[in-house]
Order: sequence, then C-alpha cells, then structure tokens
Amino acid sequence: MDKKKIIIGLGKSGVSSAKFLLRKGFKIILFDNDPKSALENSDVINILEMPGVEGVYDNRGADELFFDADEAILSPGVPLDNEIVLKALKHGIKLIGEVELAYRYSKGRFLGITGTNGKTTTTTLIYEIFKKSRFNAFLGGNIGNPIVDFIEKPAEKDYIIAELSSFQLETIDRFRSNIAVVLNITPDHMDRHKTMEEYVRAKKNIYRNSQIDDVLVLNKDDEIVKAMSEDSSCRVVYFSITDMLENGAYLHGDWLMAAQNGESVRILERKSLKIPGLHNVKNALAAIAAAFFAGVEPKVISQALNEFKGVEHRLEFVRNLSGIDYYNDSKGTNTDAGIIALNAIDGPVVLIAGGYDKKADFSEWVEVFAGKAKKVFLIGETADQIIGSARKAGYNSVEKCLDLKDAVVKAKEFAKSGDTVLLSPACASWDMFKSYEERGRIFKDLVNKL
Repeated sequence: MDKKKIIIGLGKSGVSSAKFLLRKGFKIILFDNDPKSALENSDVINILEMPGVEGVYDNRGADELFFDADEAILSPGVPLDNEIVLKALKHGIKLIGEVELAYRYSKGRFLGITGTNGKTTTTTLIYEIFKKSRFNAFLGGNIGNPIVDFIEKPAEKDYIIAELSSFQLETIDRFRSNIAVVLNITPDHMDRHKTMEEYVRAKKNIYRNSQIDDVLVLNKDDEIVKAMSEDSSCRVVYFSITDMLENGAYLHGDWLMAAQNGESVRILERKSLKIPGLHNVKNALAAIAAAFFAGVEPKVISQALNEFKGVEHRLEFVRNLSGIDYYNDSKGTNTDAGIIALNAIDGPVVLIAGGYDKKADFSEWVEVFAGKAKKVFLIGETADQIIGSARKAGYNSVEKCLDLKDAVVKAKEFAKSGDTVLLSPACASWDMFKSYEERGRIFKDLVNKL
C-alpha cells in the first residue's frame, strides 16, 4: 500500500471513492478541474481533514504529484481526454473508475444493465423483483448510489443490481457482470464519445469479461444489440416484442412471457402493466429475462411487475389541472427518448424541450412533432438549433422561452382540456441545472404552483 491513489473528479462518485480508499488505508491525491468549487463541498472539506490526503489540485498540478501514484480513479463525468487524465496516463498511471474499484472488493454477483434509454426504469424494476425474491439485492451505479458505498455488504449469493452508463463502462478492467442486460443502442453522448463506434464499444464492456456460465440478455429487435451475440463468450438470451423465443422473454398476444429451453410460462397480462408505452413493455421483458435466468420464480416476477408504478422523472404523472395532464420526463435526455415519450402519450401534446448541447442530430425527433405536438416551447442552449431543425422539417409551431418557468406558464396558457403538457427535453440539463433530477423537481414544483 505504499503507492498513492489519485482521485480525478470530486463529484458524488469521486467523493465516495476517496472515502472508501481512505478506509482501506490508502493515501490519496485529489484532482478536480475546478478546485475552488470542489472546496465548497463539505464532503471534500471533511476528506481533506483526514490523514493521508493531498490536494485539491487541477491540471496545473506539478508532475511530482504523479510520481508516487500507481492508479487513478476517474469519475464518470470526466472525459478520457481531460488534461489531468492525459497527464496521469503520461506518467504510466493506470486508469479505472469507481465501478471497477467496487468490483475488486465485491463478494456478490453483479447484474448490470446498460443501453441508451430505459436503464433506470429497467434497473429499478429488476431491483423490485429481486426484493421480493429469495435473493438479497443491492441497488447502485448510475442510478445515483455509488457502489463503493455498500460494496462490502453483499455476500457471495447476493446480487448487486447496477445501472451502468457508457461513461462508467469506459473505465473497467476486470469488472464482470454475471448477468448483463443491453436494452438498446441509439446515438447519444457524441460530444463525449465522438463516434458511434466508440459509443458501442463502451457499451460492449458490460460483457467484456463475462464467462461461459454467465448470461447476456439482448434486445433481439435492435440490430446493433442483437449483433453483440457474435462476440460474446457467455450464454445469450433475448427479449422481443415481435418474436416468440425458446430462451428469453417475449410478448405473445396480450401476455408477457418467459421461456427456457422451449418451455414458456405466462408472467403478466399487458394491461396489468402500470408503466405506459410500448417501450416500457420492452423494459419489462428485459427485466423478466434477467430475473428469470437468475432463478427468480415466475410468480414473484409477476407480482413485482403488477405493483411497479415507474420511476421519478420518467413519464411521471404530476397532476391534472383544468382537464390538462402534466407529465415529467426530465430523464429523457436524448432524441430517441424524446420520440418514445411523445409516442407514449395518447392525445395532443404541448411539449417543453431543449437544454445542453450534446451535439445531437435533431432531425428525426422533430419529424415526430407534426403528428403529436400542438406546440413546442423550447429552453436552453439548443433552443435555436431545434427551432431551425423543426422549421426545416416544415413544423413551425415552435417558440423560444426565457427559462423553464416561462415555458410552463406559456404551456398552461396554450393548452386546452384534453391536452397533455409534457416536459421531455431530448437534451441533457447541464446548461441550466445541476442534473436532470433538479430540472424535473423544479418542473413539478412549478406545475403544482399553477
């Protein structure tokens, strides 16, 4: 333990990693692009008061800071081309993430979920299924709870249900999912990954170290995901809304089914599923497949699915006011999620959208406006770009707003009884808010004050 560990990025993940390493007796050096802001965090201040801590430094930190370190733990929000990261790599320091760090100290089994959309809903649903089962389960990852915070609690037969983003999967080394789920792949985070190939490569890391007795659950209806079976070394099962399967989960008529070795069992009638939209049928099928092949009994899966009402910020019903429904889909941070949300709502939609620019192509999303949206109110740094894309597609019922409050007020004034006011930004939140959670909570507060 003579070598020091470097923490790069002092958000939630970085702070948890620092605390964990200190408990393990390591000395650590802290880095952040904005040391001044980091030092306003009470958790960082408390860490600096502990023995064995150096920092906080930025990319101007002297080279000798790297001489005594052998490994850097990178927060998922920090890109691989960050100046601090490049300096660490120049000095031969190995780069890992918090998920990899947690895995090294884990006795439990990992059930990892990734994909462009639906991760949080599916991860939460799988966790709810496991809570009712004979297995002990722990929830963490991109869903908001750093895994290192609880990683020493699970026993060998327990499951860590982990939502895993492409950012987290970039920095794994030995990490292994005993059960890995890939929901879908559509373009996202091109500002970070630069190319679709790099984005897909990051997602594939979820099963990179899987072994022959592990299970990989793939979306058979998604060509990119389906093709992942070709380079997998473990057992592959599928979920599908179009095909009957010998192994996996599928939609047959009005029933969500599970099958193993050609023998099928009914899990739940579709009308009993309380989360709206065909996309949530897919999420439910993915959860069924993961739980079923982990050994959870069908009746337990059925009960959990029947009781599940969804997650906050994902097509979350807020209220009905004067015959107008208000829905919060703040977690819809890319255009594919925006299309899904619009198609999930029955009846006319008054849409609130826009936000941080992830270098997305809005053309396919704006083409859906004409069939679903009566009007679109836009906020954030992408507002002008979206307006331009919409008008190019022949849709002109768009209006730029000052901020989210302005958009909510204008949407209320425009909407009529029977309409739905939907916040589904199709963009990240970082230009105006700390997170999509903050954006969603502010939206709900504004709506409830109308």
